[in-house]
Amino acid sequence: MVISLEEKYNVAIVGCGVIAQIHLRALKKLKNFKVVAVCDSDEKKAIETSKEWRIDHYYTDFSKMLSEENIFILSILTPPSSHAFLAVEAIKHGINVVVEKPLTMTTKEADSIINALRGSSAKMTVVYHWLFRNAMLESLSLIREERIGEVISVDMQMAHPARFDVMASDPNHWSHKLLGGRFGEMLPHPIYVLQSLLGEDLNTKKVIVSKRGNIPWLPNDELHAFLENEKGVASLYVSLNAPRVSYTCDVYGTRRILRIDLDRQMVLQMGPMGLSRFSIAKDCLSEACRLSLLTMRNTLQYAFRKPGEYVSHVYSIFVDSIRNRCEPLVSPEMAYNTVKIVEEICEDITQAKKE
Repeated sequence: MVISLEEKYNVAIVGCGVIAQIHLRALKKLKNFKVVAVCDSDEKKAIETSKEWRIDHYYTDFSKMLSEENIFILSILTPPSSHAFLAVEAIKHGINVVVEKPLTMTTKEADSIINALRGSSAKMTVVYHWLFRNAMLESLSLIREERIGEVISVDMQMAHPARFDVMASDPNHWSHKLLGGRFGEMLPHPIYVLQSLLGEDLNTKKVIVSKRGNIPWLPNDELHAFLENEKGVASLYVSLNAPRVSYTCDVYGTRRILRIDLDRQMVLQMGPMGLSRFSIAKDCLSEACRLSLLTMRNTLQYAFRKPGEYVSHVYSIFVDSIRNRCEPLVSPEMAYNTVKIVEEICEDITQAKKE
């Protein structure tokens, strides 16, 4: 397929919930993209979305939309349990697919998508949105340029207070029925970050879960996971008891250490430090100055940020990969491995609960 730079990319959306609003806002700002149709099993939602965003066609029948519309990209923004069916149907029609994370909840479902892609010209990517934000784009660039040397270890911490979490705090939320419960919905985010930094082929070595909080319907609210591959070791800590949301990641290279703050979108580089008092004081002052400048920069960026900007990057980078016939930033294989790792961890969580 040859794609012209001037070509309009027709996009259709299935799933007209909250996430769809973010995608529609992002797509509206991309001049070469046009949303031609939306689909939802709830006709009222489909009608309201099409009217609000001035989209010509709406559907409640997904198969009918695929047959009647000229679609270049289908965005799947529905709950994870429906992702496999929708993606496979679109791929059979030769339509490129953007899927909100996670790709699927099980490797069996993910297998059906990967198998469909093998016999199709269609391409697929998954919205791993942390990878499309400034902190990760900067960090991945530093790693590719070997500025920190060889990556040998990564530590990730994800604090997510349950009392402020709409999923964890609701006893009737669907996430509690997943393998691994609330963790099953949360884990794809930190896992794909670890994959991007250390390699996609991580294997789960050990999982430890415990309960420290007082929400009765959460069987576990603390998780430690340890993963590894030939490159090195990754550790992951997820807490539902922290006082505030915080996502941080330390990347240990042979030359430098990166401290990535995914919440504030800041990256600190820590190089070798001398042992004398003067060297330590000099390094501390240098880090303090750099931290101040980063804080000022990110405050300004936050104040003038464009909502959903990272989603615009998802579509632009995906189309670039199709045009250049190369792998997207998030490849189907990477997304499959994310599902596999999360499934392994959640199976260990379930086993721990039985014991």
